Amino acid sequence: MAPNSISIATCRYDDMRILVPVEEPRGLESPVSEEFGEAPYFAVVTDGGVQILTNEEVMRGFRHRWEAIVALKPDVVITKEIGRPAYQALRSRGVRIYLADGATLKEALEKLRRGELAEFPPELVHEPRHPH
Repeated sequence: MAPNSISIATCRYDDMRILVPVEEPRGLESPVSEEFGEAPYFAVVTDGGVQILTNEEVMRGFRHRWEAIVALKPDVVITKEIGRPAYQALRSRGVRIYLADGATLKEALEKLRRGELAEFPPELVHEPRHPH
């Protein structure tokens, strides 16, 4: 297990890779970020645990943020906002994107497990804020 990984043996996600932007590296207690591409950290959740990556780690070697996000190979993204390039790149690869509901990573994952998260509404997808 990587040094930033946290075991969550009680949670099973049936081989899904779930990506959630977070504000702080606090494992399941990490606050869900208000930003997607500009989030300081990303939580990568699998049935093996939670790994928290810095935005810099994710972006290393990539020119565009959406390319870096796609390279993480998520099956599911849970976010409060997302720009059009990332949304289109993820959706074209079959990634399910859900609107985050919950203050922490744990709350968002619990709502996903219970089927309480809504698909991310296309009308909330925004145009890129930063030239890339």
